[in-house]
Amino acid sequence: MKETREKVRLPAPGWQMLGPGLHGKPASRAAERIAEHASLDPLIHERTRLLILTALSTSQDGTHSFLDLREALRLTDGNLMAHLRTLEGADLVELKKTGAGLGSSTRVQLTDRGGKAFKSYLDQLDALLRTARGPLDEDA
Repeated sequence: MKETREKVRLPAPGWQMLGPGLHGKPASRAAERIAEHASLDPLIHERTRLLILTALSTSQDGTHSFLDLREALRLTDGNLMAHLRTLEGADLVELKKTGAGLGSSTRVQLTDRGGKAFKSYLDQLDALLRTARGPLDEDA
């Protein structure tokens, strides 16, 4: 049986010498401020999950039907379901199925925890954007 070896990618020479800033230079104050806000939740930050949570948080009752979400986001059933399972596993959304067979319907609801997590994410993103805009506003 032929043995296969996994290729290992080594970092570029001298990579260890890089410090907090580029090429070992100290990080600028702007870079430090951005780093403070760069801890965006990757579970929410993924594009499709961000759109799902946005749709749910902007609805009047915090719910949407599975079909409405699928149509609005232009996703396949499987793709939407995979993202919803990820969000459900983190207790950010709840799926409520009624009926059986062809007459069934599924509603997706934002949980209390999901609402709080999404608000926290938006606050972090807002702070990051304000930090990034600061130097741009000063130049104008």
